[in-house]
Amino acid sequence: MLQGLDEVSWNELSHAYGKALDTPNLLRQVASPDEEAAQEAVSELNGSIFHQGTVYLATVAAVPFLAELALAAPHGRADLAWMLGQLADPRHAYGDDFPDVRAAVVGHLPALLALLADGDPTVREAAAYAAAQAGTVPEPLWQAWRVEATEPVQASLALALGLIDPAAAEPVLADLVLHAAPLVRVAAAVALLRAGVPWPDGAIAAVVAAIDDGASVTYCWAHGGDWSDELMVAPPAPVALDLLSHLLRAREPKTRELGLWAASERSDGSRSAPPQIVPLVATALHDPDPGVRSIALDTLSRAGAAAGRFADLLASIAAGFAQEAGAPGFTAEYRAVRALARLGDPRWIEPVCAAAAAGHRAQRLLDGARFEPAVLAAVRQRLADEPARADVLAGVLGTWRAAEAVPELLAALPYEGPQVAWALLEIGHDDAAAVPHLRTRATQAGDPLAALALRRISGDVQPLLGILDTALSGERRLWPGPQTFVDELGEELRPLLPRARDQLTGAAAGTHPQREAQILAARIVAIIDGVQPILTTVRAVLAGGHTPARAAADLIADLAPAHRDALTDLDPLLRNRLDDRWSRVAASRALARLGVPTVDLTEPLLHGVTDYAGRYGLATILELRAVETIPGLKKLAAGDNRLGATSFADDIVWADELLTGRIRTTIAALRRLTTNPPRGCQQ
Repeated sequence: MLQGLDEVSWNELSHAYGKALDTPNLLRQVASPDEEAAQEAVSELNGSIFHQGTVYLATVAAVPFLAELALAAPHGRADLAWMLGQLADPRHAYGDDFPDVRAAVVGHLPALLALLADGDPTVREAAAYAAAQAGTVPEPLWQAWRVEATEPVQASLALALGLIDPAAAEPVLADLVLHAAPLVRVAAAVALLRAGVPWPDGAIAAVVAAIDDGASVTYCWAHGGDWSDELMVAPPAPVALDLLSHLLRAREPKTRELGLWAASERSDGSRSAPPQIVPLVATALHDPDPGVRSIALDTLSRAGAAAGRFADLLASIAAGFAQEAGAPGFTAEYRAVRALARLGDPRWIEPVCAAAAAGHRAQRLLDGARFEPAVLAAVRQRLADEPARADVLAGVLGTWRAAEAVPELLAALPYEGPQVAWALLEIGHDDAAAVPHLRTRATQAGDPLAALALRRISGDVQPLLGILDTALSGERRLWPGPQTFVDELGEELRPLLPRARDQLTGAAAGTHPQREAQILAARIVAIIDGVQPILTTVRAVLAGGHTPARAAADLIADLAPAHRDALTDLDPLLRNRLDDRWSRVAASRALARLGVPTVDLTEPLLHGVTDYAGRYGLATILELRAVETIPGLKKLAAGDNRLGATSFADDIVWADELLTGRIRTTIAALRRLTTNPPRGCQQ
């Protein structure tokens, strides 16, 4: 066994942890008669040559030995067969070397087909999956199907046949979904969905009964994080709603919970789903099982504006927040308060303030709180009545840039100085009374905007220079966001010039923070020495891509109006960044400022709308007056698919609705430009 293992140049191959020198010994260990040692080796291989789905050159070399071990190892052959199937499955494996890895697995398809007749049913179950992912012809699967009597293997074969031979399998699957054992019934239902074949009459009740009996789809066969999400996401709306109705009336609480989680998944993907789903979800708030009720509230609180029709119910739950605010985890009251804040319903204010008075301030509770005039008025009144509640209300006012609330904030400054100072900073109101708090924020947190305000109010530039000096040294990254504030300093930057010049090595530094420091240095040097000394280093960082390239492109854009002739040869490098989600918006901005018509930048600008959770794309489109993006923006706003505007699972619907509103606002602003262009504006 494992002949030729030592003939592979493992030292020339890599995996997740560097050179693959340990791979041959791990493969030998898989063949060990010691079951525990063999299992440990399989686990180690999954972590190195198949690290969280990524495959490598070492993976390609290992496939022949994995296939041999799947046939003959004393232990773990089913695990190896599942692994081989995953290596050929683009839903589980990815990376530059994936095509070669998959080709290697396909090259060992005969071994996988031989496992369909193995005496161990767990091996046969895995082999059906692996053979299907390797693209077998249908006949070996049908041969196995005709003689197979073990339920899990039948389920795997049903999914395999639905993938490889859907037309011939359709009548078989349609019968199975109604009459087979639970595991097979569910597998047949999923196989029909994937083949785009409608379920037969009675299938919904049959599938729900199977789930009540504990049926599910194995991890490798699942599409997504939870196999059941597909049941709710894939069907057309009428079928999905009928299925949800049945799931919420199921015998087992776990089945009802599954329905609610799947309903949330459908809402996360489809803008039209929440108004259809929320009424059904609301019925589960009265479920006899407390776990189901909790998940129903969680699903409702994640459903976006559609939850507004149940705002009274949410408010009744939120009223108890002060009593539960100290409890661990996200309580029902926490979720209700958060939903009210995002709905723009002022009934969140009282429970939040009551909890704060009792010493409880929940993290991220008011993130995304919706601005409404009535809510602003209520917050201002509460702050006027109880200035100490600036501890929880000032942050909201700052996020809203609520200049109307400056009088109430100034009155609250003696009570909650740091929070109020931050809010005033966000609003853009400079006040001498905030100076001590701004100084603390600048010196301890390294906030350049606080230091900039300190300079405006007191004339003291030293805290800001200290922040920039620390950023140049690489000890602390500069806060994210535009760095144009540096341009205001002019000759005040001269003390930083020696350190900044040292950063301009002509080559990109080894780490992203170091490269960002190089771009900050380039900005400082350009202000005093001009652009010529910075070009080689800026070019190198731009070519390196990722977030430092965004900083480089932004610098080029800021310099372009005054130095276009010196920067035009960067055009090709900027165009290379237009497919890079980390820097395409900044690259588009730079190209436009170098004279490229915005009509030629429409595609990267539209693709960049969701980059960085939507923080920069729309502002750049408006800055560039890119009216050519209007048709594409309208499609983004009107389509049914969500925009990926957040990495937080609980925020998907809310973030999409917020971004969609901003898109519509941007469209309106662009249209005003077309009807009333600024004098001298070139359209």
